[in-house]
Amino acid sequence: MQRCDPTMPLSILVFIQSHYPYALLWQEGPLLFIYSHNHMPRSITSYAEAMGNLVLQAIHRVVEIAGRRPQSCILPLESVVIQEWAKETWQWSHITITLDISVDNHYPHHPFIRFCDMVPLHYFKRVYSNPIPKAPIAFTDGAKGGTRVAILQGQVHHAVTASPSPQHAELAVVAKLLNMVEGPLNIVSDSLYVVNAVKRLGSPSLISKSSTVFPYFELAQHALFRRSDPIFITHIRAHTSLPGPLTAGNALADQHSRFLLACTAMEQATEYHKLWHVNSKTLSMRFNIPIRKAKSIVQNCEKCVIHQPITMPTGANPRGLYPCHIWQMDVTHIPAFGKLSCVHVTVDTYSGVVMATAAAKESTSHVMQHMLQCFASWGIPNIIKTDNGPAYTSKAFAEFLATFHISHLTGIPYNPTGQAVVEHTNLYQKNFVLKQKGGIGALSRSPKDILNLALLTINFLNKKADGLTPAERHVILEQTPNSNKPHEPTEAQPHVRKMIMWKDPQDNKWKGPYPLIRRV
Repeated sequence: MQRCDPTMPLSILVFIQSHYPYALLWQEGPLLFIYSHNHMPRSITSYAEAMGNLVLQAIHRVVEIAGRRPQSCILPLESVVIQEWAKETWQWSHITITLDISVDNHYPHHPFIRFCDMVPLHYFKRVYSNPIPKAPIAFTDGAKGGTRVAILQGQVHHAVTASPSPQHAELAVVAKLLNMVEGPLNIVSDSLYVVNAVKRLGSPSLISKSSTVFPYFELAQHALFRRSDPIFITHIRAHTSLPGPLTAGNALADQHSRFLLACTAMEQATEYHKLWHVNSKTLSMRFNIPIRKAKSIVQNCEKCVIHQPITMPTGANPRGLYPCHIWQMDVTHIPAFGKLSCVHVTVDTYSGVVMATAAAKESTSHVMQHMLQCFASWGIPNIIKTDNGPAYTSKAFAEFLATFHISHLTGIPYNPTGQAVVEHTNLYQKNFVLKQKGGIGALSRSPKDILNLALLTINFLNKKADGLTPAERHVILEQTPNSNKPHEPTEAQPHVRKMIMWKDPQDNKWKGPYPLIRRV
């Protein structure tokens, strides 16, 4: 701006590059580049508003630097377009009437701006406000699961988007129609959001790249800009009982999208089960399918039929009243792991969280390494229950537990039912290792990878009867009986449980309250 001559007039030149405008202060040569703000208040901003805001920003900058307004503004658009913009937006009416700045489309002859000859000076209206006579009618619909359907002249076109949003799916199917159909086209949609978005995208518009809907807006905008024929899009109320061909066509599109969603959900659930081999409760909640269909998927799985868990009595196994209250620990063997065949397993008896480490031996040092990994991942328990193995009864292990102030309980010798929770977990974990072989287990490169994938499925994917995974049960505090807010733990009362009363059948008296114990 040091080259600015206060006696000579200033001009604002607006250029367009990759659909995004920028301005240049000009006085017999370039003085200063001005770019629009990165943050846009809306997902879609029309060119009229975006270029108007840019010109106002440039005028404000000129007044700050030179102390006067620019004399003219040059844009690559016809004067008819500027007149329409002045009627539609307050920015251009303020620029042309209040500020009295002349708007032109004749750029100065200068080598720096020769590329402006490549910018088109016409404004093509791509979306009409009235139906196009003799043009085909297409009905579009998007479902919640990301399925999209378009019906055009009796033919059904469908696909699935990565996003579960029905608006995203319907925008994608509209873009597919625009790329597929040549010539004028009438589109009927039951999504007012999609209709308004396509109307705004029909004229040059700026799309916020930070928006989650940006890829779908960009897809529809590119499809509109590639067309040489106009379209008409209108909204119709969904699920209406009014007679007429438009209502019938929209109902047919809605029916196809729901059918596709149901088929897609079953296919996705089947593929997901082949990969992870989760239980039926998880499939039902994750893919929103009936529990009986989810059970049929599990029952028809070749690997799950072979490795069905065996129902066994739990014996006298006290359960934890809260996470990290009582843990059970044991060592099992998986010969397929080779040198790391000794798998140290720990389970939280309240939440069901499983922790496992593949090691070469069952020694005390390996047990302590496994425990440190468990502490770092899930916290420090109050009580640990083990069998009477030499690694657990050693003096070094007792000193290790005393360092962390952990109580140690041992079961009855030669009686594995006292460790029924962790013994059942050993079989449960081995079954997952075998079932996932060839599925998600194909990503494994070592025994530790195989074990980690099984633990990921057990702790974070498989849901229990209450609809929570073991990891969710481990970290979510129970709510107090008379409050909807989670109770904050204190030093004296680390975890608050629901309190219940129970009636003793011997003396017919109510007793309690006692904390509610829930089985995993």
